[in-house]
Amino acid sequence: MLNSRLRKQRPWFGAGVALALGFIAASGVLVYVRTHVTSLRYELGRRVSHEHELSLDVERLRVEVAALAAPERIEPRALDLGLIYPAPEQVLSLHDSHLARLHDVAAGEPR
Repeated sequence: MLNSRLRKQRPWFGAGVALALGFIAASGVLVYVRTHVTSLRYELGRRVSHEHELSLDVERLRVEVAALAAPERIEPRALDLGLIYPAPEQVLSLHDSHLARLHDVAAGEPR
């Protein structure tokens, strides 16, 4: 009885309740999305900062490799270890026919 009286007095009541619930649900989704976007922005900032740190490390390591590979550093260290320059007869030219034959043999080609 009460329910039918409410229907007669307020015919748009159900539509209003549905609209209000839809608005509440949409607001909840909006809050979730905005919170998630903010979280992603902070994560992006952290990752950009980390990328910058890594690029600085890479550059520092490149400089270190260049310094360690410098002939001015290697030669005195090699001499300290007892290494010596080869005698002229121990040096082979890459254009030497003997080397060409060795290369052919190593490649599996017949002589």
